[in-house]
Parts: sequence; structure tokens; C-alpha cells
Amino acid sequence: MELQEMEEKLQNGDVLLEVKKKKKKKRRKKKRKREKRKEKIEEEEEEEEVGLSQDPLEVLGRDIMLMILKNLDARSVALSLLVSRAWHGVASSDWIWSSKCEELWLGKAHIPHLALVQGLPKLAAYSLSIMDGKRTRITKEDLCDHAWEFHFNKVVPEYWRNLDPYWKGTSPLMHRYFHTDGSQTADPGDKETGLELGNVQRPLLLLQCS
Repeated sequence: MELQEMEEKLQNGDVLLEVKKKKKKKRRKKKRKREKRKEKIEEEEEEEEVGLSQDPLEVLGRDIMLMILKNLDARSVALSLLVSRAWHGVASSDWIWSSKCEELWLGKAHIPHLALVQGLPKLAAYSLSIMDGKRTRITKEDLCDHAWEFHFNKVVPEYWRNLDPYWKGTSPLMHRYFHTDGSQTADPGDKETGLELGNVQRPLLLLQCS
């Protein structure tokens, strides 16, 4: 009996030892998996850091960056000019600023002549237009450069209102054109040529622009 019991104990001991070995092996395997997973995560993070530290212009290329910048607002594109020489070369492209100029000039009655000079970079044209838009007074050139529409106010005598197409509702507003010599003209066939903006108003306008 004692021998049998000893044999059973030895067998049980072997079983326990085998179980312990298997558990230990399993723990090692899990540890290796965790370590591999950790290494993979670290590698991915390093790759992301490298990607973030790279210049988008170098990664994406000029053509893609041009398309990206074209979809940004003018201020953002202007800021990108300051990044580097390479970025300035891309962000100052006429292809980008042509559309920005079109957006800026849309619906404008006055576009500065300098901005329309042939061969002028569109970035310069945009900058000149922004600066010109901050003026608070018109010049003689501005006054003489446009066709001015006008109609009489209601306070004028009825006789003058009856001659004014605006009040008659028969045709568009009258036009007057100012000239650098102080004279003014009207559209051909304008029967109300004598209905000027006023012999007093004209020199006053020119005086304000001087």
C-alpha cells in the first residue's frame, strides 16, 4: 500500500509539474506577444512622428499643394508664403492668385489700373487692390475713369423730373462722364445733356479730388 501511495504521489507530482510548466510557457508566450505589440505600437508612433516632421510640400509634391492652397482663403495662402522659399514659390503662383483676384474684384465698380498691368504677378495685383480699397478719397483719375449714373431728387421742380428718364420710367439712368479738363459729357442721343450734375457740383468734385 505504501509503495502504491508513493507511486500515486509521484505521478501527481509529475502532473503538477507538467501543469506548472505549461502555465509558465503560456505566460512567456503572452509576454512575448505583449512585447511584440508594444514594439509595433512604438514603431507606428515613430513613423507618425517622422511623417509629421516632414515638409508636406516634399511629401505631397508641388501639384497637390497647389490644389490645396487654391482652396484656402487668401489670408491662409498669404501666411503660407512665410514658411520657406519653397513654399513661397508655390504659394505665390498666379494659378492660385488669379482666382483670388477674381473673387476680390467681383461686383467692384473700381479696380486699380496698376492691378491690371499686363505681366504683373497676380499676388501683387491682389495686394495692390487690398491697399487701394483702404483709401477714403477718390482721385481725379477715379472720377474721370467711370461712367456715372444719376437722376434728380424728388425735391427738384417737376419740370426737371419730367425730363429725367428715371422719373418717367422710360429708359435707364442718365450717364455723365467727367474729363481731366473739368468738362463733362453725356451719352450720344441724350436729350437731357444740359441736365448736368450741376455746374457747381462738377468743380466741387474735382476740387475734392485734387
